[in-house]
Amino acid sequence: MKKIIWWIVGIVVIVLIVLALTNKKPSETGSIKIGWISDLSGPQAKYGAFEAGTLAMEEINKNGGINGRPLKIIFEDGKCNGTAAVNAMQKLVNIDKVNVVLGGHCSPESLAIAPIAEKNHVIMLASITTSPGLTKAGDYIFRTSPISTVQSGILAKYMTEKLGLKNVGIIYEQTDYARPIAEGLKQSFETNGGQVIASEAYNPGSNDFRTIILKIKALKPDAVFVSPQSPDAGMNILKQINELGLNTKIFGNDVLANMINIQKEPNLFEGLILAQPDFDESANLLTKKFVDAYSIRFNTTAIPYGVWTAESYDAVYIISKAIEQEGDSADGIRDYLKNLKDYSGASGLINFDSNGDGIRNYALRLITGGKIIKLQ
Repeated sequence: MKKIIWWIVGIVVIVLIVLALTNKKPSETGSIKIGWISDLSGPQAKYGAFEAGTLAMEEINKNGGINGRPLKIIFEDGKCNGTAAVNAMQKLVNIDKVNVVLGGHCSPESLAIAPIAEKNHVIMLASITTSPGLTKAGDYIFRTSPISTVQSGILAKYMTEKLGLKNVGIIYEQTDYARPIAEGLKQSFETNGGQVIASEAYNPGSNDFRTIILKIKALKPDAVFVSPQSPDAGMNILKQINELGLNTKIFGNDVLANMINIQKEPNLFEGLILAQPDFDESANLLTKKFVDAYSIRFNTTAIPYGVWTAESYDAVYIISKAIEQEGDSADGIRDYLKNLKDYSGASGLINFDSNGDGIRNYALRLITGGKIIKLQ
């Protein structure tokens, strides 16, 4: 009788084990899928976000993945415009069924996809996204970047109080990132007693800025502030300013200067002043490790966009940590991000405020001798 009982017990145990194995959700045994939206084919691809994200994914998987499961990032091309980003987001949410999307990686992408993420309760963690328009976008919306208009006030104060500049001309790209910075600079400069003698916008994709530059040159400004979205457009503006002999102080937003373009033509950027989130490649061991790994993996001498490239890398690790601790449910990841404090990454310390916006300290930077240095 005892033998029969033990046989029955054994059979029941085996059945339970088989049922547990067969009923295990595929998501618990396969790869962990998350989405990604950034410019993969246009000018903003120079931000280096895709490369940074790829590097982070490779490192995570090399070190055992997330709780033993490989991380799979589904990369989609948002082209840094709303239409392409929305199409990419719809695919990731409705076809790939992801619970997390890293991106956008520029403000036009992020502003367009945020409503879709919020509606579908999908976590959106954006990088290189500083438009004030993303604030209060929803409970599932976060970004590693700070609000861009902080730099406007810092620059205007330096221009008026430190340098005593009386008037300035502004050139800006008509996008959700570049325009608010230019508008903030105008407001702050005039509040501090200065005069904006010209504020000229251009459309994305423009290459010829000579008419705008000649118009501003004729007004003899003390300085010119340039606020592009595309790094290529910014570089063309600087070239044409030089060609047309507009000899004045040049200031820029935090996208205007990047090490790839600076290394190509250092003289073009000499003396440029801008405000960027505080970032020192040599002071932080995590930053140095990332820079070295990025340079080796992608055969470069520098990361292309400093803190912006680094924060794209950090975002992958932040989400990986969230999934490791909370699983891959959107609500669990949301709560993890809301409670995240002083995350130490390659881009420095990352915190989120109550709106999900990144918190960072801005500092003035000067480009000299082909390098970006802190302005004392």
